[in-house]
Amino acid sequence: MELSRYQYIVGYGIGQYYDYIKTKISSEIHLDYLCDMKWKQIGREYDGVEVISPDKLRTLENVFVIIFSGNPRNYQSISNMMKTINLPFAHINQIIRLEYSISGKRLKETGKSVYCDSNGNRIEFARDIEDTVEINFQGENNLIKIGKGVSVGRLSIYCGNSSICSIGEGTIIEGATIYATNGEVIIGKDCLFSHQVVIRNHDSHHIFDRNTGRRINGSGNINIGNHVWMGYGATVLGNAAIGDNSIVGTMAVTSSSFPREVVVAGNPARIIRKNVCWSKDNTNFYDRKSLDACLAQEAYQYF
Repeated sequence: MELSRYQYIVGYGIGQYYDYIKTKISSEIHLDYLCDMKWKQIGREYDGVEVISPDKLRTLENVFVIIFSGNPRNYQSISNMMKTINLPFAHINQIIRLEYSISGKRLKETGKSVYCDSNGNRIEFARDIEDTVEINFQGENNLIKIGKGVSVGRLSIYCGNSSICSIGEGTIIEGATIYATNGEVIIGKDCLFSHQVVIRNHDSHHIFDRNTGRRINGSGNINIGNHVWMGYGATVLGNAAIGDNSIVGTMAVTSSSFPREVVVAGNPARIIRKNVCWSKDNTNFYDRKSLDACLAQEAYQYF
C-alpha cells in the first residue's frame, strides 16, 4: 500500500491493540496524528504523537487513516465513519499483515509441505491436508504440525504468540476450534473428535489474586493422547492431559489430568469408568460384541 502520496497519516483508535502492535509497525510508517473518540481523556499527546479529535480529522486534506482496532465491531463502526466522511482507510493488519488466516486449500496450492511467514510462524503439513482446515495467526513465532491422513469436517486454529499445536496422523475431526498461545496443544494419533469440540490453552483475559496482585490464570499446556474420543461439545482447557484410549464425554469440561483408558464426563469432568477402550466402528451400522469383531482396531496399538 503506497502511503507516501498522502500528506497526513492518521492512526485511529488508541487502546490495547494500538499498544500491542505499535512496536511492530514498520519504520517507514510515520503517524502524523492519532485520533480517538475519547481524545479529551487521552490528552494532547500519546507516545509523542499529537492526538486530535474526529472533528479535526474531518478538516484534514490529503489524509489516509490507519485503523487500530482488535475488535471487529469497533472496526466496522470506525470504517463506516470513514466512509461517511469520505476518507481513505485500512486496518493496520492490511498494511503489516500480522493477523491473517490461511486455509488447507491454500497451503496445498503452495506445492510445498512447509509454510513460513515473516513473523516467525511456521506450518508443517502433510500433502493430504484438508481444504476445511483454517489457521489464524494473530501474532508471532507459532508452530503448527498436521500429520498425514488427518480428516477434517471443520477445524479452526487460532494462534496468539509462541504456541505449538500438533495433530497426529489418522485423527478424525468433525468440528473443532483450537486456541493456543504461549504454550503447547498436542493431539495424538488416531483420535476422534465429534462436533463443537473446543481446545483452549489460555483465557482471553487476565485474572489476578486480589491480595498479591499476581496473575493466576497463565497459559497451560494441553496433551491429548493417542486414540482419544472427544464427545460432542467437549471442552479441554489449559493444563489438561488425557491418556491414550480414553473417552471425554458429551459437553464435558476439564483442565485436569487423567490416565489412559478411562471415561471422563461432567463439568468439571471426573472419571466415571476405568479400564476401557473403544473403536471407530459406527453403531448405526454395526452391533459389535467385542473389540476383536471390529474393523477399526487402532486401540490395540496403544495397549
